[in-house]
Amino acid sequence: MHYLFESQNPALAQQTLGSVETLSFRGLGLTPIDCVVLSHVIRLCDTIKYLDLVNCRIQCEGLQRLGPALHKCQDLRLGGNNLGDSGVKLVSAALRNPDCKIQTLWLDSVGLTDSGAEDLASALSTNPSLTELNLHGNKLGDSGVKLVSAALRNPDCKIQRLKLDSVGLTDSGAEDLVSALSTKPSLMWLYLTGNSLTDRCVPALRDLILTLPRLELIGLGENKFSPTGKKELRSLQEPRPGLKMFV
Repeated sequence: MHYLFESQNPALAQQTLGSVETLSFRGLGLTPIDCVVLSHVIRLCDTIKYLDLVNCRIQCEGLQRLGPALHKCQDLRLGGNNLGDSGVKLVSAALRNPDCKIQTLWLDSVGLTDSGAEDLASALSTNPSLTELNLHGNKLGDSGVKLVSAALRNPDCKIQRLKLDSVGLTDSGAEDLVSALSTKPSLMWLYLTGNSLTDRCVPALRDLILTLPRLELIGLGENKFSPTGKKELRSLQEPRPGLKMFV
């Protein structure tokens, strides 16, 4: 990638890239040098609405090179890269930037643990731009999800779509999460698929579904609900005819 931009006149690059809104390198292996050049490219762009770096084999070193430009992206997709807690800390710094434009953030399967969730949660709690967060496939456990839940309670957090599939969530963490989300009338999508939820949290989920006026979709499949629990959850679609539910 870097050879392409090295040959361009800087003024021409500014003129050419200024109107670019979408950059996608999905599935392409990007070296740290590529990330340096990409960071420069993003800084030349007036507005980046969509940056897709899913499965680009970016690690913490590459993300460090991208760090100064990440806050400019409205839709930032970093899933499938081995960022680890230290890499997510760099993303958290972008979320704290007062000029942060990030509205959609995908951090699915990036090696985030409950240890790194604290820094991310701290950044989320004061970020007014983020409306979609994807943390699918990370080892958060109840302790990590509780940190995220605490951030969601902040009035500045305007989350609309939240994906917490396969994060090691149990009833204990789910009850705390549901309590936090009940204060978010903006919530439209909630994915909790592939966790270890049981009938114990069905009452809390029922209250949440009936409380949130804008909820359109909730994913609860591949959990540990009994047939009775599943039936009770599905029955909630009657008072909420527009709601799509997967149990």
